[in-house]
Amino acid sequence: MPGAGAKPGLAVVPTFVLFVAVASFWAMNTVTMRVAGRTVPPLTVAAVRAVVGGVVLLAIARRSGADRPRGAAEWRGIAAIAVPMTGLSTALLFLAARNIPAGLVAIISNTMPLFVAVIAPLLLRERTTLRSVVGIAIGLMGTVLVAWRAIEGEVRPLGVAYAVGAALMSAVGSLMYKRFPVPRLDRTMVVAVQLLLSAVLLGVMAVPDDRSTMTFPWTFTLSFVYLSLFGLALSFVLFSELLRRSSGLQASAVAYLATVLGVVFGAVLLHERLSWLTLVGGAIAIVGVAVVQAVPGTRRGGRSAPAAHEAA
Repeated sequence: MPGAGAKPGLAVVPTFVLFVAVASFWAMNTVTMRVAGRTVPPLTVAAVRAVVGGVVLLAIARRSGADRPRGAAEWRGIAAIAVPMTGLSTALLFLAARNIPAGLVAIISNTMPLFVAVIAPLLLRERTTLRSVVGIAIGLMGTVLVAWRAIEGEVRPLGVAYAVGAALMSAVGSLMYKRFPVPRLDRTMVVAVQLLLSAVLLGVMAVPDDRSTMTFPWTFTLSFVYLSLFGLALSFVLFSELLRRSSGLQASAVAYLATVLGVVFGAVLLHERLSWLTLVGGAIAIVGVAVVQAVPGTRRGGRSAPAAHEAA
């Protein structure tokens, strides 16, 4: 029934397909953000796309009969997801990109699974196995090689701090999905409200943006539509389902695959150069992802985390 667990349409999708789909959507974000950011300030793009994605998902959720959040507990749970995951993490990532090279942003932002490994035992009582830590380390090494060639330009300490903050907030937000599952609500409704709440925060942060030279070529329009509907709205609906099924650490490994695919998409669509070091790093990162995903579901209170969620 609506609001109680996964939708039938998502329930039949294999976890592996969900994982690759989320990674692919996030990878395309790296390409479309570069295109959209050429003519419109990035924080403005982030704020407006959150509004568009949230409104579209809200309309879909309401049309399907999904109930709205009720009571302080449900609103508090969704806000706990929205502020770090699609609010602060997005803003800090854009700010980092203004202060340090793109390759360094990619490397630091992909420390997110490491933060998950540290925080998950504290927030969710998920045990971090040695095998999963090895997988995370291998994946990080691979993404460092993938992004290494893009480290060109000035590195400002503040930019590094922004990137670390983005990784930390992304990790916290991912775990908040599991800490506050709000099982009564339909998943689409949860993500819709999450995006609208984060849009308020992003809108405030975008106020100083200089919009006097904004232009809207067709490339921006196409990129913006993708960023709003697929790279944000749909990807986070799928990511929330992925988190429901697996441990926080396993789901966070999607960041590694997204980096590898982002480099591939950049080469195909933007004609960026692929070096042998990039290809080797991509292969190593994928091995790390495979090792993490091979770890059995993390236990929580004697049951797997997804099962405990479903019983909530």
